[in-house]
Amino acid sequence: MQYQLNYESEIRFGPAYYSLEIEGKRVPNFFYGFTRSELDNGRYLAIEEWLTTDYQKGPITRVAIFDLKNKVVSRLKVVDKGFVGSFKLKDDVFSYRKNFHANGKVVESELDWHSIKEWSDIYS
Repeated sequence: MQYQLNYESEIRFGPAYYSLEIEGKRVPNFFYGFTRSELDNGRYLAIEEWLTTDYQKGPITRVAIFDLKNKVVSRLKVVDKGFVGSFKLKDDVFSYRKNFHANGKVVESELDWHSIKEWSDIYS
């Protein structure tokens, strides 16, 4: 299963953001950061999903996990004023970091892979 990030623009004084295509079809409604990881031999794509590109409001992000085989996505809790990254899956534990650059804080987060239950169609 192939995916592609397409450069869209940049946040004022901040990072670039991208649209995401999976099998040549654009994932609607969101933009994505460049931070991503392929998990479980490429079946899953964990990526930073942006909920706003407004410089004054953001960053507001969350982890989006795409099951590329079944064409579904699960979106984790929103991270207000922070970025997410360092996605890993080991021994059925999914881990990632929340980075709050404004105050220099980094929070490590973990959850049981099997606790991820809310999946929806990628294109809806």
